[in-house]
Amino acid sequence: MSEALRRFGFMDGRRDKGQIRADAFKRDERMEALATLRDSRPEVFEKLGTTVRMSLGYYENDKKIAAEHGRDATKGSN
Repeated sequence: MSEALRRFGFMDGRRDKGQIRADAFKRDERMEALATLRDSRPEVFEKLGTTVRMSLGYYENDKKIAAEHGRDATKGSN
């Protein structure tokens, strides 16, 4: 993105990307199971595809951002 576009604000104010990601976070039991697999059996986790491992990284990053914005990311109903 160009510097001019980066400085441009939206008509209703700047966006808080972290808050938007925190609001969109939903707990996913499949991702939680992948995180458990990564911690308990790293040799099996490393054999999984790159897309699966990257997806877990994005999920955990979103989970961290949600927690930083006051969301309880430990409940299954999120």
